[in-house]
Amino acid sequence: MDSPFQQYLDTNYVPTVDEAKRIQDVLEISGHSLRCIDTEIDKLQRQLDLLQAKRSGIINFDEQHRALLSPARKLTQDIVEEIFIACLPEDRNPYVNSMEAPMLLTQICSSWRRIALSTPRIW
Repeated sequence: MDSPFQQYLDTNYVPTVDEAKRIQDVLEISGHSLRCIDTEIDKLQRQLDLLQAKRSGIINFDEQHRALLSPARKLTQDIVEEIFIACLPEDRNPYVNSMEAPMLLTQICSSWRRIALSTPRIW
C-alpha cells in the first residue's frame, strides 16, 4: 500500500496534530481493507472446509468400494487356512500374543476370525 507518510516510516519523526489526523484516516482505510480481506478469507475457508469434507467422503466411498474388489475376498477357505498355517512361527509354538499369528489373524475381520478359530491345526 502506498502511504503519504512513507518517508517517515521507521524513523523517530513525530507527526503534527494535522498529520496525526491524516494518519488516523489512512489507518481507517487500511483497517477497512483488512476487514474485507478477512471476510473473504473466512468465506473461502468455509468453502474449502466443505470441499475437504466432500473430498473425504468420496475417498471413503472409493476405499469401501475398492475393498470389495480385493483379491483376498476371492480366496477359498482352504487357501486362507493354509496361509494362516504358513504364518505360524516355525521355531517355536505360537504365544498367545495379539501382535502375532494366530491371535493377530483373528483381529483382521470377522470372516478371518471365524476361519482361524475353526482351523484346529492353527492352535
